[in-house]
Amino acid sequence: MKLPPMVADVWKRFVVMLSLPDLLVLGCLWASGFSFGYYIKSAYVYDNLWPHWYALVGGIGISALAVGWTLRKKRRQQCSYDHFYIIFYGLLCSLMGSCFMLTRQLAVSYYFSFVGLSVQYLAGFSYVSLRCDASGSRPSRIAFANSLYAGGMSTGFVIFNEMEPQRSGLISLGINLLLLCLVCLNELLQHVGCINYKESRDLVFNLLNEERMVFLPRQAVLAQFVGRTDYKLKDSRQWLVLLLGGSLVCLQKSCLLFSPTSMQLMWGATVGYLQRTQLFIPFVLYAGGCSFGALLLMRYTPKLVYLLSGIIQVTLIVALLCIFDEDRTEHCFPFLCLIYVTMGVLSSQAIQWLLEYSPFLYTELALASGFILHLVVQEGCKYEAYATDTWIALLSGSAVTLGLTVLAISAVQWLQPHSASLVDVRNRLLGIRRLEPPPEQTQFWHTNQFLAHNKPANQLEPVQVGRKRVFQQYPISGSDITDNPKADRF
Repeated sequence: MKLPPMVADVWKRFVVMLSLPDLLVLGCLWASGFSFGYYIKSAYVYDNLWPHWYALVGGIGISALAVGWTLRKKRRQQCSYDHFYIIFYGLLCSLMGSCFMLTRQLAVSYYFSFVGLSVQYLAGFSYVSLRCDASGSRPSRIAFANSLYAGGMSTGFVIFNEMEPQRSGLISLGINLLLLCLVCLNELLQHVGCINYKESRDLVFNLLNEERMVFLPRQAVLAQFVGRTDYKLKDSRQWLVLLLGGSLVCLQKSCLLFSPTSMQLMWGATVGYLQRTQLFIPFVLYAGGCSFGALLLMRYTPKLVYLLSGIIQVTLIVALLCIFDEDRTEHCFPFLCLIYVTMGVLSSQAIQWLLEYSPFLYTELALASGFILHLVVQEGCKYEAYATDTWIALLSGSAVTLGLTVLAISAVQWLQPHSASLVDVRNRLLGIRRLEPPPEQTQFWHTNQFLAHNKPANQLEPVQVGRKRVFQQYPISGSDITDNPKADRF
């Protein structure tokens, strides 16, 4: 049975991801989110809001890794695909965190788990971006990886029980051991030549990487296009796009998801609407929104998806403020559900922005900065718990979210280029624009198709074949014209 073109294209992109290295990285991202879900439940459900040291250690760990990785790339002037070695270290840290959880030492466990999940987060998303081809599938693949990360977070939130840490630690231990074995198997298959995970599916990026030209500075890149008539050079806007747009989309992603006011309101509305406690609903809805966003990005552009989802989220937040009643929170339940879904749809834009629009040399550093900003916002939002008036806290948080969403939508529509090959995106951000050739006239009655072959005017002879129709004779031949009975008639 022949599939429709749209379905066939989506299926083709999905099948491309079904290789062992890609599936393994996606599994490690799921495990990273799983560990993060443990911490989120410990902080928000068991009232451990105030220890910020775990996130601080995770931020320091991912910063050190990003700086060291950047220095290594600068020294080698080549992308060496060290991602699985780094993931191996992250899994070892997570494994040690699981062992401490088995001995009920949760505080020590969170330190190791945070370092492990941060390392896996950085290496996993970096590898997903590098493995994409030049067909523009990077946004959908990053969104799919983000949906697995969010799915792992919601699963960890559901499973974790602080009163039974051995059970939670045993599950985490099994997951990390399985992934460690698969990483070793992946390296063995690479050694014997069965697979090759140390290459991108982007041919141009591979060629530049082999020639050690992928990390050239802007002036060296521009020198390759000087004197070419099919290109024009403009001012670079790479840092403007990265810093301004990246900051706005990262802040917009993080400001509402871990707000204690919104979370408590969601839990209270769930009890009132469903008549039972379901604490995991916000994170399950968020993960579902991430998956839905990945499906949308297989068909539509990130600009369109972000614009529509952002407008829907703004409308839903305004509706929530209008219907809010502290005594009847169950009325807010449908709006809160849709808000968490739209948060998931919007969430992958920040990761894609940092990976695709940063200079190749500083990609991991940009992604690490985005993760640290996410942790800072998450830990800062905990101080909302000091608010005594729920309405004031909700209004303040919603106003900040509305402002950031509007600014982020404007930045995306203004600054975001179309997704393509990494090298093409870099060239556009550096101001290297390819000139479009003038459209050729191919309409028969206008040119008789000879001008499409760029024939000189002196080799053509117009022959009147009607009141408003001129036949361009080629080659010039008087005998051909006189022998044509139609020309004689007119």
